[in-house]
Amino acid sequence: MTTPERDYCYFIDHRKYNRNIGCRKHDNAYGINGGGSERDRWRADFAFYRHMRANGDPMALPSLLACLVFGWFCWNYHPGKGLWRGQLLRRFVKAPK
Repeated sequence: MTTPERDYCYFIDHRKYNRNIGCRKHDNAYGINGGGSERDRWRADFAFYRHMRANGDPMALPSLLACLVFGWFCWNYHPGKGLWRGQLLRRFVKAPK
């Protein structure tokens, strides 16, 4: 009996175009390893995009745009500010810079 493969792609079908591997690498590059700077996030997002393009995935560009917007909103970590304090989110809650 084999264990089912974890689905790393939440909003797109992970079984198509070798997406799950790309999503897993993206998570490992940024999210699971505790985050990093905004530049680290961009590197992870564009590596994910290049993986999708290399596999002929028609969702490459929409996925990149979604990653950039969502990552900017929620996942950019800011030292000393705690988790979940993305740039746009900070503007909504009027958090100090």
